[in-house]
Amino acid sequence: MTKIKLCGNFRLADVAYLNQVQPDFSGIILAPGHRRSVDRNLAKAMRRDLDPKIPLVGVFVNQNLAEILSYQGIIQYVQLHGQEDEDLVAQLQAAGLAVIQVMQPSQQVFTQADYRLVDAGAGSGQNFDWQLLKDSPTPTILAGGLNVDNLATAIAQTQPAVVDISSGSEVAGLKDLATMQRLVQTVRELS
Repeated sequence: MTKIKLCGNFRLADVAYLNQVQPDFSGIILAPGHRRSVDRNLAKAMRRDLDPKIPLVGVFVNQNLAEILSYQGIIQYVQLHGQEDEDLVAQLQAAGLAVIQVMQPSQQVFTQADYRLVDAGAGSGQNFDWQLLKDSPTPTILAGGLNVDNLATAIAQTQPAVVDISSGSEVAGLKDLATMQRLVQTVRELS
């Protein structure tokens, strides 16, 4: 059964949408300098307003252990989107956080993380040839360019544990409730 993660949320209005559509995971970018980055205060407010049944994933890029751990209580999952190693994965897991390790299709390696996320680029919104997806003992999250038009095909072809959608849940650069509803509905109908 495929689950859905809606990522790149950066406004409290997005949290209201998430509460309505009830994805399996929601995500925020805690690495500075990205269009959808959120600061600690907004992250706290988003977790406060988000349905407690929806885990919040924090996306980090080459940040140190102490900085990531400082978000405990706000996030339930850590998504590592840089060149982080398996030592950091193990340290985060030992601290009680679930970990998603991001990798590109050309660099699929074993990870002890709870999930591996295969994406064409760092949140580029571009999809890749799904035939390149390799079998893995670690559950796979499929990301990159997924939207209402290709989601059903992507799930049928790759049978991922989770699909991860960011820009594909937006209209004109902002989260769109109707689009988010269609995405979640598509996943639920196929599962």
